[in-house]
Order: sequence, then C-alpha cells, then structure tokens
Amino acid sequence: MLDFWMRVKELLKAQNATQDKIAKQINERADTFSKWIQKDRLPDAEQSYKIAVALGVSVEYLVTGEEPDNSEKIKQAKELLYKTIETLDNI
Repeated sequence: MLDFWMRVKELLKAQNATQDKIAKQINERADTFSKWIQKDRLPDAEQSYKIAVALGVSVEYLVTGEEPDNSEKIKQAKELLYKTIETLDNI
C-alpha cells in the first residue's frame, strides 16, 4: 500500500473518522474513495488537496510523511505584523 494511503488511514483512526465522512467532505462518492485505497491509486492533485484539508494536514505530509518547514515564512509574517502595529501606533 502506498504510504499516502497508510497515512490517510492512520489519520482517520487517530481522528475517529471514517472513509465515508472524508468522501463526503471532498464531494466524492464513498465507493470511489474506497476504491482509491483498495486499488492503491493516488487521487489527482485537487482531490489530494481536499483530502489533506479534510484531515487537517498538508499534501506534503500525506505524500512524504513530513510537514513543510514554514518557520521562515512565519518569522517574516511576524516582522511585518510588528511593523504594521508600530506604524498604526504612530498615527
């Protein structure tokens, strides 16, 4: 079985969710979703994204098992936010 589906199954179990629930969330038929898993077929990029969102993870996690490192982006966003607040305080 592809690691993608192993991670999906692990997340379903951890979240006490079902394949049917996720299928509904991504607007896919439950039997189609089940067949993807049974036949070890990856969904297209859009459906992969929807599955990741429904499970609260990134597509990168489903594919690689690792979350992306967003620490630099977060740091930049914080700096911009602090500058914005400082500017607003001086108005």
